[in-house]
Amino acid sequence: MRLRRALALLCGCAAAWLAAPAAAAPALDLSGTWYVLVHYTDSESPHPERVHWDDRLWVFRRQGDALEWKEYPIVVFDDEGGRFEQLGGNRAARVLGPWEPSPAQQAEIARGLQFNTRGSKTKTLRGSDTAGWRSGAPQAAPSASILTYSEIWSIEGLPARPVFERDDSLGGGRAESLEGRTQYRTEEVSPDGNELRGSFDRDGTRRGTFRMVRSGTAEGVRGSGKTNEQRLREMFISQIGPGLASEADVRQELAAIKDPSEVPDEVREQVRRSLREEIERRVREQGESPQALAPQIDALARRIEHLMIDERRSPEEIDRMVREGRLAP
Repeated sequence: MRLRRALALLCGCAAAWLAAPAAAAPALDLSGTWYVLVHYTDSESPHPERVHWDDRLWVFRRQGDALEWKEYPIVVFDDEGGRFEQLGGNRAARVLGPWEPSPAQQAEIARGLQFNTRGSKTKTLRGSDTAGWRSGAPQAAPSASILTYSEIWSIEGLPARPVFERDDSLGGGRAESLEGRTQYRTEEVSPDGNELRGSFDRDGTRRGTFRMVRSGTAEGVRGSGKTNEQRLREMFISQIGPGLASEADVRQELAAIKDPSEVPDEVREQVRRSLREEIERRVREQGESPQALAPQIDALARRIEHLMIDERRSPEEIDRMVREGRLAP
């Protein structure tokens, strides 16, 4: 009798367990601070096989029916070990390769990092987790002769596999528009919802992976004592300057010209324009305004044009001058 009752109880428990709904995966809540680390290769760079890294902080805050998304592209660790290569003096360059945070740096991420407000951006997105989130459309330029730069940020696929997209465009009524897209596509979410992994794509040329980890509350950098000019110089040496000469569209034509006096004025202008456009693109990627730095950008383009044409310096020589700090704003 006792055996039959025990079997009946066991069967009842098994039936109840089978009938119970499966435990739902934890809902992904974006609210809070996230550390984002990207590893990528650049098919348009002189060395497309090299792996680069980039990191930033994203902060999400829900405001009624809106979602505020802030980005801080300059992340500051107390322990910067392994992140930058010292070039002598106060000069440093971002190390090549798939850099990963050390255990001590992972602990910093968990506690909360510092950020530099330079280059930070904020967008207010409308929508919902189910329908998706999107920032507002840019305003039309007041005149056809004025160039405008705009970005539209969006998030789709919540809560299971969010896709973060940034569409940017530069153009005007009298100029051909330049458009770009950056996409972070989530492919895996940790069981606790505190880590996302997936693919990264910038215009089909910079491709790789990203990891997004929930972080402690971030705070503004406590200050380095550097002037704006010093920070701009360091940004040029580490982010903007490397590889610039290799991007010039006419370098093969220049290689065939033996006498600088034979270089037509239109070729010189084409070199300057190519360099200027590439510098402006890199400045925008660092969250800076090319218009605000127009004099420095023009001076740099003319200086590199002079090195390429009049001094017959190779792209490798010019790149070395950038790394050594001999060519900078």
